[in-house]
Amino acid sequence: MLKRIRKVVFGLLLIILMLVLVLLLTINIPFDFFVHEQSEQDYSHWMSETLTTDQRIIDVAMLGAHDAFSANINVFSQTDVHSAASIQTGITGLLIKGFSVKQSKTQVSGITELLTAGVRYFDIRLTYNEEKSSWYTTHTYFSNDLASVLEEMNTFLFAHPGEFLLLDIQHVYGIDYDNPAENDVAFAEIRTIFASANVLEYAYEQGTKELNEITYGDITNNKVQAGVMIFSKMANNDNAFWDYWSSIYSAWPNTDVPETAYACLDTYAANITSGDALTGALPIVENASAINAQEGIRVLQGVLTMQMNGEGIINALIKWSLIDRAREFNSNLIDQPNFANWMMTMPVIMVDYADTNYENFLDRVMEMIIYYNETT
Repeated sequence: MLKRIRKVVFGLLLIILMLVLVLLLTINIPFDFFVHEQSEQDYSHWMSETLTTDQRIIDVAMLGAHDAFSANINVFSQTDVHSAASIQTGITGLLIKGFSVKQSKTQVSGITELLTAGVRYFDIRLTYNEEKSSWYTTHTYFSNDLASVLEEMNTFLFAHPGEFLLLDIQHVYGIDYDNPAENDVAFAEIRTIFASANVLEYAYEQGTKELNEITYGDITNNKVQAGVMIFSKMANNDNAFWDYWSSIYSAWPNTDVPETAYACLDTYAANITSGDALTGALPIVENASAINAQEGIRVLQGVLTMQMNGEGIINALIKWSLIDRAREFNSNLIDQPNFANWMMTMPVIMVDYADTNYENFLDRVMEMIIYYNETT
């Protein structure tokens, strides 16, 4: 009798183990099951073809890419311990890596493809990759060598006079901004990479004009050349790098529920209109150099974020991947009845999977952006 009970218990444990293994294998399948829908339109020259030289850059509507340079993240990518959550490291990190990768990769295309798709605002996350002895773009996992990204960017800028980019160095992981020694060394290294790639040659510098006075004609020398503005939270004395805190309003809904995200966008728009909103990563962080958001670059964060709780993990499993979720959410975002008001108050439309043309998202949002710029 005891043998029979042991046999049954062993059999049940074996079944449970097999079910756990099947579940782990299922959730860790690292790829999506759809084909990237690409627009047939080329938006490489949309600024030079549609903007007038007197338009203020803070009022120019444009498409932005959230965690822009994460397209190379895959199941073989090295974990960036400075940006990863503890559960994404060590043994647990290995067990859930496929699932975690799908929640970390926000774009499917490289910079040239994103630029061709009309993206002009780039949310950049950086960490120093000790193994490669180089600065890398990152989002939990290392993606691209920063130097190669900027070299490709330089090629586009050289070939497309009249286009300008907003480069938001949103995070530099593993660095204490308040520690001058760490901050200064990291900034110097990052600046050198920008300079070596020739991107600083296109930089519109602080001190020339106030941010709210700079026009499209100023930043492109009346369409004669391309331009960039670079924003950073790192303390520095280089006029090519604008202070993030006094320049950009970019409030984050931090939810995986679309209706909650829409409600947050309503609130952010109302706060900007009333004059209550300040620049910076609000409402999470306040900074003494913040100014009225109406005088800065205003970013609409049209993104959903996986929540690290039971419900959030279940929602992530149902939606399969962050890219899959964004593919559907982007189209619904621009269909919202308040989207026109959101774009008026927050002209930079920053999304995950920025160049998807699922349900004609890219073509429709670019049509909206161009129409807005031509008529507002």
